[in-house]
Amino acid sequence: MSTTEQTVDTVTLHVDGREITVPKGTALVVAAAEHAGVEIPIFCYEPRLGPPIGACRMCLVEIEGAPKLQAACTLTCNDGMVVKTAETSAQAKEAQDGVLEFILLNHPLDCPVCDKGGECPLQDLTFRYGPGNSRMTLPKRTYEKPLPISPSIVLDRERCILCYRCTRFSGDVAEDAELVTRERGAQSVIATFNEQPYTNAFSGNVTELCPVGALLPTAYRFKARPWEIVNVPTVCTGCATGCNTWSTLREGKVERILSRNHPDVDEGWLCDKGRFARYEPRDERISTPLVRALTGLEPGEWDDVLRTTAQRLRHFSAVQGAGGVAIVTGGALTNEEALAWKAIADTLDARTASAPIAAAADWDRLDAYLAPLAAIDLADAVVVIGDQEPTDRAGTIDLRIRKARRNGARLTIVGPGGTALEPDAQQFLRTLPAAGSAMLAALTAAVVEAGGAHVRSDAKTAGGVEVLAAQAGADAAAIRGLAGTLVAAERPVLVVTDHVAATEIEALAWALGLDQTDGGVLPLPVGANERGERAVGLVGGWDEVLPAIESGAVQAIVLVGCDPVVESTDGERWQMALAQAEVVISVAAFTNGVTSQSQFVLPLDVEHERDGSVINLEGRVQRVRPSLAPVSGVPLIDWTSRLAGFLEISTHATSAKAFNALAADNPAFAGLAWGELGDRAPLNRTRPTATAPTGAVVVAAPAPAPADGAFRLIAPRPLFSGAAVEHTASLAHQRAPSVLVAHADAERLGIKRGDDVAVRHAAGEHVGAARISRRLLPGSVRINWRGAAGTGSTAVVGPQ
Repeated sequence: MSTTEQTVDTVTLHVDGREITVPKGTALVVAAAEHAGVEIPIFCYEPRLGPPIGACRMCLVEIEGAPKLQAACTLTCNDGMVVKTAETSAQAKEAQDGVLEFILLNHPLDCPVCDKGGECPLQDLTFRYGPGNSRMTLPKRTYEKPLPISPSIVLDRERCILCYRCTRFSGDVAEDAELVTRERGAQSVIATFNEQPYTNAFSGNVTELCPVGALLPTAYRFKARPWEIVNVPTVCTGCATGCNTWSTLREGKVERILSRNHPDVDEGWLCDKGRFARYEPRDERISTPLVRALTGLEPGEWDDVLRTTAQRLRHFSAVQGAGGVAIVTGGALTNEEALAWKAIADTLDARTASAPIAAAADWDRLDAYLAPLAAIDLADAVVVIGDQEPTDRAGTIDLRIRKARRNGARLTIVGPGGTALEPDAQQFLRTLPAAGSAMLAALTAAVVEAGGAHVRSDAKTAGGVEVLAAQAGADAAAIRGLAGTLVAAERPVLVVTDHVAATEIEALAWALGLDQTDGGVLPLPVGANERGERAVGLVGGWDEVLPAIESGAVQAIVLVGCDPVVESTDGERWQMALAQAEVVISVAAFTNGVTSQSQFVLPLDVEHERDGSVINLEGRVQRVRPSLAPVSGVPLIDWTSRLAGFLEISTHATSAKAFNALAADNPAFAGLAWGELGDRAPLNRTRPTATAPTGAVVVAAPAPAPADGAFRLIAPRPLFSGAAVEHTASLAHQRAPSVLVAHADAERLGIKRGDDVAVRHAAGEHVGAARISRRLLPGSVRINWRGAAGTGSTAVVGPQ
């Protein structure tokens, strides 16, 4: 059922003599005044934090007919209301002056040394509205400072004005309750729960929410003043969400990252990976082409290395024939860089792969059902299907899902258990690990039974709900109940966190008729620009290329911005396959396991060095702007063009020319122009018409049951992984090894919370502190492995 237009009732009020008309029952006086250009000073008010609390009292206004002053941030506009702010009401002015003087009583007034100085709301409002002097003659309250509440954030309690923005974010948005208010009354202070470190994946947002200098990022402390910096608008490429950011540059170094609120993408929130991770120090980066010599990798001249590389690639293309060369990417190139590599692949008749598994290569067929991120906010039913945390794939999508649940959506989590969203979900439907294929098929069959929008004749060919539910290890009755919820929903959103075949998602989306709703599906890719690489033609899965390397059909491999040894679930196979290849060419930012096996190593541009565009998981084309020159001095798209020249083909040497070529020929970029890619990109995509899926739904075989005493392993790649995170010391706590075991298994093995537990699996051994869950499927173990150790494979678990 699609949304229908409704008549919006309005009310009219007057603020300082200005007539304002706003929607009835929804607008607050402070927002209406702002819309009309009337400033009402605020500290605690922040619409993204939920219902206002009126804590700071800075926004007191006089309402005609009311006996007392009212907080404008908590007051809903009514028809005929007459509002007087401090500009026109002596009573409101007196109250405002008193509130500001009270706030400043114990404030240290250390603006000259405070990092917030020059961009501080308290400082600005004091200059505009505050007293010219202080009547405070008593000693001011002092606290120990600075107080580290995490490796990334310090707290200065003397500056805190108790606006509660930080605790509201922690409790009401991220829902971790790690930041709290301790003590009462005049003794109230901000603290972490039980004095534990603030470890939430979104903790850095409180440093931006704080209207004073009480919460500051450790890395930026005493680094710069606002007039010494340049803020460059760009887009985070740490995941596929595409959060909009400001990159703060000072003296040739990125000193901090701030959110740049795009309401339809990120709502002004960032995860800590996007905010704090850095490819630093730059002097440890690969800054020049390297060539394998008897003594190891040695620096070479650009043209010499590129010419030799081109000769080797052309040789193996000719000797091996079609598919004798493989170009493997990590789904993180810009669209313009990907276009250049696609041209090289076409010339060499090379195999390509841009996603860990081939199942993601055909996700574009889901475009008829693809939901925008903002659709989650308005959903009436949200279903998260998969073994992986949504946060690990798409950072801030976790906050949107929580917001949808608070807005009234029915949240269902489908998976083996042990994820952060389960405690507050209305339904948790437990399955076996790696059972996404069978689960989607079972749900499709149940939707058909329940009378979905479209009925497929082959929807039950795999055996019906009972058989498919058994394969998934799920309860058939619960699946039917979920199907009923989805059929009845008007705006359902399905979030798929695992790489499953598009045909399986498409069958369910068609059965539900999601193309006819304001909801849809959101499959979460691994690579930040996986969708963009597919759009320009870099398709295929690593799992398709690997057998070809092992068989000897591929003898030359180019690895662009990826390390399959760590990032693939078949890391050991990749290591052996690369060892037997004739030539391995690695494009990397730092030396790693792959570069040690490479004959040629070329420098990779990283975040803050790239100029181009990316496509986020909802299909939004966004501009990535550089803050720094590449550490090599030569942009990747430039030297890729030179490499193409040695292969006797022509590619675009600048991102602007490459983008305009894409806009002219590629439907994903139709109607866009390089110079018009604004700071907050619109969603340049309309849903194509859905057509009935063809072919029977093929259900992937579930993982075999482990041997006696072994566990089913759940180890997808975590959010806090990759070169940038590994080179950021303040994020080390996010990478601390952990092992989540089911309560029944912990009792059986004598494991207690915090014990060191060893998990031995095909990719190696993982030793971490034990965490215990009553929701995790017994016989399963969940680890935050540094790469992707595999889900559904087996592991041996025991005390260290």
